[in-house]
This record gives sequence, structure tokens and C-alpha cells, in this order.
Amino acid sequence: MIKPLRKRHLVVWIVWAVLIPFGVISAVLVRPVFQKDKLLQPAATTALPVVMRSFNKENYTVNIRANKGISQLQLEWINKKTLTYPTATIYEDTANTNNILRAALIGRIEARGTYHFNLKKNPGNKYHFIVYDFIHQQIIDSITF
Repeated sequence: MIKPLRKRHLVVWIVWAVLIPFGVISAVLVRPVFQKDKLLQPAATTALPVVMRSFNKENYTVNIRANKGISQLQLEWINKKTLTYPTATIYEDTANTNNILRAALIGRIEARGTYHFNLKKNPGNKYHFIVYDFIHQQIIDSITF
């Protein structure tokens, strides 16, 4: 290597020695910090004001909520702890048969938090819900109001 080429080579390596640490430090400083134990999706609906019925268990609380005129109904599911079944879904069984094929899917519950699902008005005001694990294909729990 000739002398001018060695000088240029030295300058390039000195520039790289300054730019690489600067790039790494700036990349670390501008990376976003995500909050842990928080759902990435926003809440779809807010809770209706009147609690008509409530059901409490150690791991969760289930409420049937309504608006003041009782024209809208809502199922509120509050997970107090993280579920042991991550693939849990809620079905409404109007015939009270504990048969998933005849029940209507309401929604899926996942992590700790509060979930709201719209309900259709039931003429007899009797509600039967089935919590079902679709991976293991088994009924986890059933709730009757």
C-alpha cells in the first residue's frame, strides 16, 4: 500500500470509530418503550351505567349492565388474574343445554383486564353463559343469571 492510500485508510477507520458508537447510542435512545401487561388494542366500548346482575368468582367477575332505559344490554367480564386458558371464548346459551353448537358466540377473553360485549335482550331475562376453550375443546365454566 502506498503512503497516500495508507493515510486515507487511517482517516476512514477513524471516522468509522466515531460514527459506529454514535449510531448505536442514538438508536438506543430513540427506541420506543412499550408498557408491559397492557392490551395493545383499545377498548371497543365503555361500560353502561346500571349493573343489573353480578356474579363473582375468585378469578373473575361477570356483570350484566344496562343503560338507564334498559334498551341496551352489555356483558362485562373482569379478569382479576391472568387466565389459565388463553383461548377462552364466551357463548350465550339461550336453551340452557351446555351445547356449544347451539350457543351464540359473544367474544373472546384473553389477558387480565375488563371486556365488554353487547347482548341481545332476552325475553325471559334469564341468561346462561358458557366459557369454552376451543383449543382443548372443553367447557371451562358455565354461568347462569
